[in-house]
Amino acid sequence: MLQIINQIFEIEKKSSDQNISLFERNFERIHHELQEMGYTVSNPIGKQYDARDTSVEANIVGNAANPIITKVLKPAIFQNDGTGTVLLQKGIVIAE
Repeated sequence: MLQIINQIFEIEKKSSDQNISLFERNFERIHHELQEMGYTVSNPIGKQYDARDTSVEANIVGNAANPIITKVLKPAIFQNDGTGTVLLQKGIVIAE
């Protein structure tokens, strides 16, 4: 399932980069179905990087005091297994 979620994330990112909004409704439906199955996909683009956040691994570019996440290579993926939320995949990001 992680591979499918990662592929959906890549397609969504590429369509966004190309300003193709034609698929927005389809992506919303897919995200809704994933949530119904207990999955949460976290895209932290634009957020301030916090070294204490264990759900992401970052490559820091430059030496900014408060780096911002500028690129997401892989999203963080969580699953609610009925007893709590489990991190299935760490997000891989670039922060500047």
